Amino acid sequence: MQLKTCDNVKHFALRIADRPGLPAAIASALWQKGVNIETFTAELHRGQGTFHLVVDKVAVAKETFMENGWEDAEENVPAQTLANKPGKAGSRRFLKVVR
Repeated sequence: MQLKTCDNVKHFALRIADRPGLPAAIASALWQKGVNIETFTAELHRGQGTFHLVVDKVAVAKETFMENGWEDAEENVPAQTLANKPGKAGSRRFLKVVR
């Protein structure tokens, strides 16, 4: 499959502690402000984790992170929407640029 030119989206990376329920608390806080999570991943290594998010309301998400004391890093990443058909691996994907 050949990739075409993509739009850029804002990607957030939140450093999180190894605490049960913390990703759910982040998702809940965003939901309460009307922010939709378009895609996410989470990773945990030796007691520290990173919660990666792409959301539809960037400014509201940033405000929510600040209000709750969650430190975020952000960057623009290319994204491509794929057809929602078998074999297309989902509807929205983001690709992190490897430097």
